[in-house]
Amino acid sequence: MSSEINELILKELRKISKMFILVHAESIEKELEKIANTDKRKIMWVLIDGKRMSKDIAEVLKVSEEAVNKFLRKLSVAGFATNPKGKPPKRIIDYVPPAWIELLNKLEEGEENK
Repeated sequence: MSSEINELILKELRKISKMFILVHAESIEKELEKIANTDKRKIMWVLIDGKRMSKDIAEVLKVSEEAVNKFLRKLSVAGFATNPKGKPPKRIIDYVPPAWIELLNKLEEGEENK
């Protein structure tokens, strides 16, 4: 019984979290833009998915791994992402502005046309 209640509570908390993010998307984007202040950094944010390592993100953007790690350190200090040693970085706030996704799509389209 306790396990079922915990699952229901967790499910409700996830709903509330998603609603909170949607309601405050504009504010979240403004705060993120203080750190993700270039198109490449915005694309880095999109690519931080808990699956790609920083070297993988660097390869996609054709930047140094150190550039990605510097960005990740700033995100970690601000509380936007985690970057555990030996594991892929992950967003704490799982929100990606739609315009930032378009930046990645344009980059990928440019790669295909080469």
